[in-house]
Amino acid sequence: MSATAILRTRIDPRRKARVEKILDQLGMTSTQAVNMLFAQIERRKAIPFPVAIEDNSDIAPPIEHVAKVWGDLDQTDFSHLDNR
Repeated sequence: MSATAILRTRIDPRRKARVEKILDQLGMTSTQAVNMLFAQIERRKAIPFPVAIEDNSDIAPPIEHVAKVWGDLDQTDFSHLDNR
């Protein structure tokens, strides 16, 4: 086995228990999950999920989505609405 480093963290015990239950259902240990997280950070050179002060994605759609919808509308023929 290759050399390993020890990582110590402080986590709310209730959160730890809830997460370990989920990880167990996934067939993973918390060590494996942390290793996966670190591997993704190393590979992407970034956190592999959005990190923001306030997440309002459920309220305001990402601008890319809005631009696509508007672009699709620009390509849509609405001439049938003129004949009411």
